[in-house]
Amino acid sequence: MAYDGLTMACVRQELQQILSGARVEKIYQPGSQEIILHLRTPAAVYMLLCSADPRLARVHLTTEKPENPAVPAAFCMLLRKHLTGARLLDIEQDQLERVLTFVFRSYDEFGSQAKKSLICEVMGKHSNIILTMPDEQGTAQILGSIKTVDAAMSRFRLVMPGEPYLPPPAQNKLDLFSFTEEELAAALLQADNKTAEQTLVQAVAGIGRELAREIIRSAAGTEAVQPIAMVRSLTVELRKLAAAFKEGKLKPCVSRKAGQMPSYSLLPPPASPQTELTFFTTVNEALDAYYAALVAEQQTKTVRQRLLQVINNHISRTKKKLRLQQKELQEMDAAERYRIWGEMLTANLHLLRNGMQEARVTNYYAENNEELIIPLNPALSPQANAQRYFKKYRKLRDGKKYLLQRLKTTQSELTYLDTLLVAAQTADLSALFEIEEEMAKAGLIRSKTRQKRSAAPPSQPLHFLSPDGIDVFIGKNNRQNDFLTLRFAAPTDFWLHVKDVPGSHVIIRHADPPASTLLFAAGLAVRYSKAADSANVPVDYTQVKHVRKPRGAKPGMVIYDHHHTIYVTPDTER
Repeated sequence: MAYDGLTMACVRQELQQILSGARVEKIYQPGSQEIILHLRTPAAVYMLLCSADPRLARVHLTTEKPENPAVPAAFCMLLRKHLTGARLLDIEQDQLERVLTFVFRSYDEFGSQAKKSLICEVMGKHSNIILTMPDEQGTAQILGSIKTVDAAMSRFRLVMPGEPYLPPPAQNKLDLFSFTEEELAAALLQADNKTAEQTLVQAVAGIGRELAREIIRSAAGTEAVQPIAMVRSLTVELRKLAAAFKEGKLKPCVSRKAGQMPSYSLLPPPASPQTELTFFTTVNEALDAYYAALVAEQQTKTVRQRLLQVINNHISRTKKKLRLQQKELQEMDAAERYRIWGEMLTANLHLLRNGMQEARVTNYYAENNEELIIPLNPALSPQANAQRYFKKYRKLRDGKKYLLQRLKTTQSELTYLDTLLVAAQTADLSALFEIEEEMAKAGLIRSKTRQKRSAAPPSQPLHFLSPDGIDVFIGKNNRQNDFLTLRFAAPTDFWLHVKDVPGSHVIIRHADPPASTLLFAAGLAVRYSKAADSANVPVDYTQVKHVRKPRGAKPGMVIYDHHHTIYVTPDTER
């Protein structure tokens, strides 16, 4: 994991300098496994985030302000009772173990001063946040924890109120600041069938997988060798790392490649055109940026999956409704048959008797006057059977025009759902939230009140420069599509959209764009449409003044004329 023991030691160093003597002002628990302490110093108020999330366990200062639940959780109330107003005395870490202890001077229930400790254990799925207080013998007693561990969950260590606090088992790894080359070689030899990174992580305390990767890269260069084969160079690199930590010369950074999750490291990875590197002056700032990006990525994935599931469910139901309506329309197309049956029965009443199950009559409408067999209801008279068919004919004839209107509405609903589907597949988090709000207004999902979200600025359309240096804008959802086409674009700007396929509106900010810009924008229109995986796709383009929104049309829906069509195959690598 990115949050290794050395990272925790860096965080501790920085927090010790900033927060020494700070007073706990507020405590919040925005998530089930995360708390935020507001700590006031003479200089400022800092927010300390402590998380026991199995995937995102960490401790660092943050500038993010997550939404807090209306009703505080039980652990949050416990922390408020014991730590509100408390002074931070010390921050402790046993060597490079991933356990950080915040020692506070607080008061007990009798008003006497007492030391209380908030212990943050960053250990993957075993991460926890524990509040302790020493008893009369000085043994730390657990007051509460964000996760409870009972005897059924662990035979070695109980984490429950009233139990004595026992630290996690020691890892017995080499000390980064005092190991010898011989000790490192012996530790590396003990690793069986492990990767080079795993071997180094298992041998040396405080080293995580990402940090091990950079150390091995520096030690081995371009050669792929096992750590035991480069003990000397590994020793040199590890001692450089220890010295950089002591001298405060580490370079925390966040790296990102297109289409990949961000990465954090105390040592910068090798530079490459595909990698975007962002350096930070403090480890706390780097961690805050890294985890904010990581949380946003995961939240984007979660929101996208949820919205896509809802949209796909509605598409399935709408398609089923469309099939039923089309089947009903086919039945209505047979209305003329019932009129003929009624007329044939009326013309042959003198040949028919009550109780007959069918009538065999001559069809005067057929070219060869062939025999026509008409089913009858034996409970009705021949004349009543004729009237029944006339009534059925009139009902189908009159109902057809209403069914055609319903069919048109259903097809429009399906087209609208397809636009939501295409937008949700490529939208970023802010655009996804806007899609969610649009779906709530359309009655597709339940509306949720989110004060934080409503106060957030609207998401912005995508912006590209064509090969000719002309601005090209693309809507990421229906709100942006309406904004671009109806409010942002000038009447003489050019508007593009894939023909008869749901997709984004594309605006070229130019009254007479060259052919290369048109081709470029048309390729983007296909890329951000349902036809993204197709070839030779027709794209219509016209000036914005020829695009209009019908009264009562759904978001993103427009009509246009005076258009031309260009055929393109999208460039998926752009």
